[in-house]
Amino acid sequence: MSSLIRASGDPSDIGHLWAVLDLGSNSFHLLLVKLTRDGFVLQERLKEKVQLLAGFEEQKISESAQERGLACLRRFAQRLKPVSSAHTRVLCTCALRLADNASVFVEAAQEILRVPVEVITGDYEAELVYRGVAHHLGVDPVERLVIDIGGGSTEFGFGNGATPRATLSVVMGCVAYRDRFFAPGVPQAEGYVAAKNEALATLKQKLSIQDFVGDDLLSADLQVFGTSGTLESIDSVLRVNGWSRSGVTPEGLRRLESAIVKDRWVVESGLPGLAPDRVDIFPAGVAILSACVETFRLKRCQFVDVSLMQGVIYEQFVGDGRADMREAGIEDLMTRYAVDRAQSERVVRCALTLFAQTSDWWQGSMRSEDLLRWAAMLHELGMYISPKHYHRHGAYVVKHAQLAGFSAAHQGVLALLIRGHRRSICNATRCVRRRGACTGTLAINSDSSRLLGVCSSSSSSLVVTVDAELLRDALTSAVALATSLLSSVDND
Repeated sequence: MSSLIRASGDPSDIGHLWAVLDLGSNSFHLLLVKLTRDGFVLQERLKEKVQLLAGFEEQKISESAQERGLACLRRFAQRLKPVSSAHTRVLCTCALRLADNASVFVEAAQEILRVPVEVITGDYEAELVYRGVAHHLGVDPVERLVIDIGGGSTEFGFGNGATPRATLSVVMGCVAYRDRFFAPGVPQAEGYVAAKNEALATLKQKLSIQDFVGDDLLSADLQVFGTSGTLESIDSVLRVNGWSRSGVTPEGLRRLESAIVKDRWVVESGLPGLAPDRVDIFPAGVAILSACVETFRLKRCQFVDVSLMQGVIYEQFVGDGRADMREAGIEDLMTRYAVDRAQSERVVRCALTLFAQTSDWWQGSMRSEDLLRWAAMLHELGMYISPKHYHRHGAYVVKHAQLAGFSAAHQGVLALLIRGHRRSICNATRCVRRRGACTGTLAINSDSSRLLGVCSSSSSSLVVTVDAELLRDALTSAVALATSLLSSVDND
């Protein structure tokens, strides 16, 4: 979250700090932002593993878990001192929804924080997470399913606008399943099978009672996003082990399941790509996600670093507006790095003209056109740092900027275009490789007269390495952008 988030709140709020606390069943989170005239600027983001649901028995949160949670809140309270209580919101999720002694913890938390503490419903939690993703990625006409696997429950949001058309909350979480199926002495493989079977049965029972979205999830264009630490850790393990390079796929999950069940990977000893603090709950999280993928017949799930906290901020200040956060982000970068707008406009016009002329060959999408336009607008951004190697500086800034509205893959492609508008496109692919956006290689030989007509290339081949799903979009934009830049220089 950064200054590219356009706020529509009271002008008197400008300059003030705003805080959102998420007291989850596994971790407590604090998001601190400042409201400016241009939007919001991230000030701090804190996370502590509390596992409030650990040791949950007889519908009560254990005393040790409560003490861990309250100790965390005391530390958070120090950071909240400069924040007005009117600008602070504290939300509690599954653990405190289920606990009979929730009021004891809530009262103690309110005493520490000096602000009201809300215990929200599962459906509202799902709505907030969906809102965060919708505004972060930008409103899209394509249907989206957002999955958030928490410590005690899993939430689903479905729709194609700023707010979900349908929500679903299911009581199955990685901390609860860890305690139930992976207790000390239980073989890992046996626990995993039992956990997955229970998740499948729980989903089936819930869907038999509550009609979620029916056959809408079978759409070939459906986009699926996961927002939790569970999705992030699974995505990381799959990528590091070479089982998937673009999100979580059924095939990648099957290979991971095989490693856990058949190959007897000892998860407690650590896995490549798995953070140490996720080791204990990882198998349970895999079981739940695998059950979701099978139940809804999902083809791919992409991780996006968004939570219900961002949803709260958007709900408070952006409402249901459908303004494209990506445009605001590009504009913010152009202003911050004093981009020459006249030159950018010339390059944009030329690039889009070339794009239109070659669209019959490339079969480009609106997404390709947008990426091309944004890259053309930002191609000289690095000049602000130094004219020497400015394309490298610009790519670095874009790659590491907090750009709401862009997935990691699309932000990587945008950096690739900026890095590759000068010199070798092949070398430019290195700038996005670490983001997991590069998996396959495509070589286009020089005997393609249609390509040479666009590129005017004298080399024997052009090699571009990008994610298979984004290959056409990235290559279309890269060729058109490089050509437009050359044309702009010639015309000037």
